[in-house]
Amino acid sequence: MLDSDYERGGTQKSTYSQDEVVRVPCPYCGTESPTVLFREYGSIEIVRCTCGQIYTSPRFKSPEAIYWGDRSAYEREARLIFEGRAAHHRDPNYLEELRLIERFRSPGTFLDVGCNMGMLLRLARERGWACVGVEPSPSLAGIARDRFDLEVLNCFLEDVPATHEGAYDVVALSDVFEHVSDPLGMLAQVQRLLKPDGVLFVKVPNARFNVFKQAAARVFGRTPQHGVWDSYEHVAHYTDPTLRRMLEKGGFGVTKLSAARPVQIPVWHHYVGQYFLYPSPVRLDWKRHMSRSVFHALGKVERVLRLGTVGYLSSSLAVVAERSTG
Repeated sequence: MLDSDYERGGTQKSTYSQDEVVRVPCPYCGTESPTVLFREYGSIEIVRCTCGQIYTSPRFKSPEAIYWGDRSAYEREARLIFEGRAAHHRDPNYLEELRLIERFRSPGTFLDVGCNMGMLLRLARERGWACVGVEPSPSLAGIARDRFDLEVLNCFLEDVPATHEGAYDVVALSDVFEHVSDPLGMLAQVQRLLKPDGVLFVKVPNARFNVFKQAAARVFGRTPQHGVWDSYEHVAHYTDPTLRRMLEKGGFGVTKLSAARPVQIPVWHHYVGQYFLYPSPVRLDWKRHMSRSVFHALGKVERVLRLGTVGYLSSSLAVVAERSTG
């Protein structure tokens, strides 16, 4: 079974034409004089601004619509989870995120932005959090409501009603912030919804790790089959310094920034034609499984050598932030 044949719930493609993309300014400083780092998926480019921010331009015109796919396909993907017969492959990552959040706040009100089918929220609820989700995809929002009995608002963050203002102890942007073309606008909305003493949680891919993968592929003469940057959906790319800087500009001070554990992506699609969300046995993909774990361990060493800054060997960044006092 070829990867191109497997069934997806979303509408992502392997190639985008010139009329499907648009050039955009830097999401941090607003200028338009970047250096091209990489090109993938046909007409999509990853660029670095003179201010240091890495972002996607030209980018797909409607990246948020990728997840507005067919509900029945999503239902087939996740049916064993709904039936209680399997875990989600990201459950270990979600539990790590919740444990990190709970180091700074005891369970209270929890808003998960871009909650997808509610996989993180279902675990947060089990740990005592009062959970609400925001999900612009009608298909995914409906599944979260119907399958997990979660309260999910089917809208963008700016459309969350005023009744939710100042209501949340935690606002979570787990693997969401990199999808946002106006990150400062989103942070303003987070400020609106957080309690005065609430915390923001952000988890994003580490752009430095992508730079490392890109360089390694060039050394070995390889072109990744599906790209390095997931740029059909990821429109902003953060390093330790640029994520701190973006949050500070949005009115948040970083309380904790660390390297998140790698996502061990299942490989069932190689065998059965569906991108199942369930963990696959290590033996089916032991080389990549081991390499992700090894790089995560090496990333911890690298962070010590870099005096606390997350470098090139960690795949993801996790941040707990609070409102700036200045």
